[in-house]
Amino acid sequence: MRFSTKFILLFLFMQILVFSQTNGVLTGKVIDSETGEAIIGANVFLENTSLGAATDLDGKYYIKSIPTNTYTIVFSYITHTTQRIQNVEITSNATKQLDIALKQNVIEVEEVIVQASASNAYESALLNQQKKSSSISDGISAEQIKRAPDATSGDALKRVTGVTINENKFVFVRGTSERYSVALLNNATLPSTEPDKKTFAFDLLPANLLENTVITKSFTPDNPGDFSGGLVKVNTIDFPSKLTINLNYSTSYSENTNLNNFSTYSGGKTDFLGIDDGTRSLPSSFPAKFNSSYKPDEVVGFAKLLNNNWKRESTKAPLNQSFLFSIGDGTSLIGQEFGFIAALSYKTSYQNSELQRNEYEASGEKRFEYNGLQSSYSVLWGGLLNFSYKISDLHKISFKNTYSRTADDETTFLKGFQFSDAGSEQEQTAFRYVEREVYSGQFSGEHHFKSLNDSKLQWRFNHSSTLRNEPDYRRVIYGREIGSSDPLNVVLGFQANLKNGGRFFSYLKEFSNSGGTDYSIPIDQFKIKTGLNYDYRFRSFNSRLIGVIVNAPGNGYTDYSIYTLPLEEVFSPDNFRKNGLSIDEYRNGTNNYDANQTTGAAYLMAEFPIYVLGNELKIVGGFRFESSNQTVNTMDLAETNPLNINLKNNDILPSLNLTYRLSESTNLRFAYSNTVNRPELRELAPFIYYDFATQTSLRGNENIKRSLIKNYDIRFETYPGFGEFVSVSLFYKDMTDAIEQVVISGGSLGSERTFMNANKAINYGLELEARTSLQYIADILSNFSINANYTRVKSDVTLYQTETTIARTGRPLQGQSPYSINMGLSYQNIASGTNVNLLFNKIGTRIIEVANAYEEDVVEKPRDLIDFSITQRLIDDVDLKFTVKDLLGKEQIFLQGDKIARKNSKTSSYSLGISLKI
Repeated sequence: MRFSTKFILLFLFMQILVFSQTNGVLTGKVIDSETGEAIIGANVFLENTSLGAATDLDGKYYIKSIPTNTYTIVFSYITHTTQRIQNVEITSNATKQLDIALKQNVIEVEEVIVQASASNAYESALLNQQKKSSSISDGISAEQIKRAPDATSGDALKRVTGVTINENKFVFVRGTSERYSVALLNNATLPSTEPDKKTFAFDLLPANLLENTVITKSFTPDNPGDFSGGLVKVNTIDFPSKLTINLNYSTSYSENTNLNNFSTYSGGKTDFLGIDDGTRSLPSSFPAKFNSSYKPDEVVGFAKLLNNNWKRESTKAPLNQSFLFSIGDGTSLIGQEFGFIAALSYKTSYQNSELQRNEYEASGEKRFEYNGLQSSYSVLWGGLLNFSYKISDLHKISFKNTYSRTADDETTFLKGFQFSDAGSEQEQTAFRYVEREVYSGQFSGEHHFKSLNDSKLQWRFNHSSTLRNEPDYRRVIYGREIGSSDPLNVVLGFQANLKNGGRFFSYLKEFSNSGGTDYSIPIDQFKIKTGLNYDYRFRSFNSRLIGVIVNAPGNGYTDYSIYTLPLEEVFSPDNFRKNGLSIDEYRNGTNNYDANQTTGAAYLMAEFPIYVLGNELKIVGGFRFESSNQTVNTMDLAETNPLNINLKNNDILPSLNLTYRLSESTNLRFAYSNTVNRPELRELAPFIYYDFATQTSLRGNENIKRSLIKNYDIRFETYPGFGEFVSVSLFYKDMTDAIEQVVISGGSLGSERTFMNANKAINYGLELEARTSLQYIADILSNFSINANYTRVKSDVTLYQTETTIARTGRPLQGQSPYSINMGLSYQNIASGTNVNLLFNKIGTRIIEVANAYEEDVVEKPRDLIDFSITQRLIDDVDLKFTVKDLLGKEQIFLQGDKIARKNSKTSSYSLGISLKI
């Protein structure tokens, strides 16, 4: 709090200094008109004066103390044609921004030309970045994100070519599951936020805090080598050149939820912040661990300490809310440019979903069938605070901080039949609360050395941490014989189990510390780049299952009248007694584990051009060496002996990227590389977790090993006009020991999922993308534009026979969709401030759970997703936005063979928002 106060006072003091001046300020950015790159060291001066400046590492310049007058501004650089901008009016107490793009053979003009900033937030600038990239990449800009009704980065990423999203947060690139992609936030690796997946959950990042997201699809040695699908680079918004304040608010209505009945329970006072206040925590006097030394009466006493928060309540769901505030400025501090941006985003969401859950034996007979309702309340908030300071025009340091927190509060009720174990009619209730947070901080520097042959040094220190807390996940089953008219009875046993009467507590904490350097130097036509990187990850996972059990002393008599009590009464403290109820703990040494991973890397790459048939061929090649050590420490099932798992690997990863320049606007690209895919730390841990949502359990596998992948890419791309793009890509991946999540039979808990290596897998496909204006058809359509992309993917997995599976070939990779389609039609009228967008998204049938050869895979059927948005400027810097998300509201259906395994209802959501920019 003290730091915040000092910062605010310092900020106000600087603003007073700036605005108290009687003279004006000229600032802006100088870029290369062809590549979009910043021009470092360009000269900017006011003709016939001694006032001027040179551009810095970002191509920016800043000239202060300019007397009020009209000037001619001269921009020059040794390799570009000088440009003179006349009649630039400078007034006192005001900042004039003048951005310019320099190119050869430029024609001097007799008027002020203020071009759009080269910020990567703009779609055209992102295309420029994509065009000049050394690798094959696709992305989405803040401009595109603003046009769509996307609340999180996960929502936005499904618009990118070759990308599909699973569970609204996990990224699948080119048919490979989320585990084959790596997430970077401002170039810092993001740890996993999930206990059972090797991935970052992209629903944690608010979309309105992003400048752009770029997915690199071909490997270059200066990037991490632990990916095959895509390297997802998320960049947060940067500070503006002058004081800017943004304020956005919106509210939304979802059919069948908002202002309708909504199931919930008594939670905590800080749930609106996504933070449990301790309501769901185990009492402080509760023992850290049960053992045989406790007497039955003592155990009953502990049971009475637990909250009796099992009552399912009904309320009216309010409207969903969303809010964003940001402030940023670029000013001067001790004679140099100092910039900052601070932002805070907050969003709440309510959702009712009708559920259907079924599972089938290999013979086709049902194991169970349930129908019910899930009511979920979600809160997502986050912020960023970024600073940048120029030590001089050629030396800059930055400090970037991003924090985000989300919580999901679910109340689920299922009613149906369990046909196995003699069969029963059942009612199942579950209360689940999961809170997650992520923090990423980076201290970095960039230095340009003109005296050392224009070489550049970049360094960085990163710290990222994630937390996942799941306190008091409560599950209970009431049942009776099928066809019976007897009252439903609570189903309990004589020992704690993972299915019913359980209270599950888990806490996951993971952090990553890393550092690295990159040094590049041009030598004649060559550009040499080399660097080092070190990353250390640590994960700690703790869980407890406290189960309600039958308390039957030596005489075996039990008061069965308790069992027919309603849910809010059956577990009241009075019922924990002799001949009543008690508690027990499910003891398993694998319930807790800690793990770490160290990865050291060094790389060398070179970039140089040669000329073939009169056209430039840019060659980028090199290799990366990575040394990885993964360790998991836990206990065996009996909690008697330590269990230590260690996986070490050294890998040399070569890479070659070729870009043949057919013309100034057209490239032909080829890429080849070797990459790896390492197991997630949790995948090595033998911990078993029962998932109420799927009615299956999940355990790790200490015997899995890392996968080796060979990647081949070809792309033709052309940029016919400003903001226009057409590309055709082919890719092929050869995977050895591909890692997948599979279902195995014979588990003590019924269906069981685990992680295994397939012996071999191939993955190949085609990508098409186009963005263009419709002005080619008719002038009246000049305000309309379309963008579309289509991906076709095929994969083939070979699995040899094991104890739990038999040989199987020809099936797709888990999570691979045979196709994905994105289409968008946009109308933009700058004069009236009107922007209209119609968006379409669809993916093909994909395997969600791979079964063994005796059963059927669980697959997700395609859904047509249509979103609509219209933004209208009311007055200067004030916009009104209306959106419709999932206009069709089609059900989400999962099949096992030709039978429905799961079904989730979906509804349309309508939002109205207003934004203000000062």
